[in-house]
Amino acid sequence: MVNWLNKALSDVIHFIIDSDDYQTCLRLKEKMRNNSSLMKLIEDLKKTQKEYVKSGYDPSFLDKLKQVEEELYQIPIYVIYMEHLENVNQMISYVQDDLNDYFYHLCN
Repeated sequence: MVNWLNKALSDVIHFIIDSDDYQTCLRLKEKMRNNSSLMKLIEDLKKTQKEYVKSGYDPSFLDKLKQVEEELYQIPIYVIYMEHLENVNQMISYVQDDLNDYFYHLCN
């Protein structure tokens, strides 16, 4: 049973890794790393998100957050990357939900 479960999980992981969406994410991420202005915007976004959360969701950070997001969504490679990343995350979430249901029913 354990071997079967490990094999099945390995197959799912390989399916996701081999997917066009995941492979596209990897290629685009590498291209984005070579764009210093894009990487600066992404770092600004991460920093502002952290500040926003640490502040207890202080609305004063929200305008800056929206501004940086708007700038990023004007860059086509970022938009395409985020679309593919969303698809990858949906695949992972689907698997996670199924595994949670499986183990819930197994244990209850």
